[in-house]
Amino acid sequence: MLLDKKEEVIQSLDFIKKTYLKLVVLKQLEKEAHERGEYRSLYELSEDERILVEDINKHMKYIVPELVVRKNEAGVSERISEIERLQDLVIKKSLLLKKNLEQSCNQTRKKLEHLGKQPVKSTLAAPQIVNIRA
Repeated sequence: MLLDKKEEVIQSLDFIKKTYLKLVVLKQLEKEAHERGEYRSLYELSEDERILVEDINKHMKYIVPELVVRKNEAGVSERISEIERLQDLVIKKSLLLKKNLEQSCNQTRKKLEHLGKQPVKSTLAAPQIVNIRA
């Protein structure tokens, strides 16, 4: 019975680890989509990311009580360490993507502000017709 619980926890941790690996790949795809300016694709990838995070949360909800008891056991602690490393990587990639998106938004905002400005008319009198000789 106790071994069955431990195996269930390990299987759940393996699933969570695989899901985090998918998130790492998804973050790379989001970065590439941003670099290419494919914002529709970026939106779809962020929706996929949301679904993966929900899956992780769903599994964590059921194994947290067992993790508290078994966090120092041999197979469990190794998997938790791996998951934590993947979490750190996902967080770093998310922050970098956020920073890049903010920079893109600021650049776009500046371009839009410049479009709205009217050119300043010169106060100097200029002739209406310019004499051009070929």
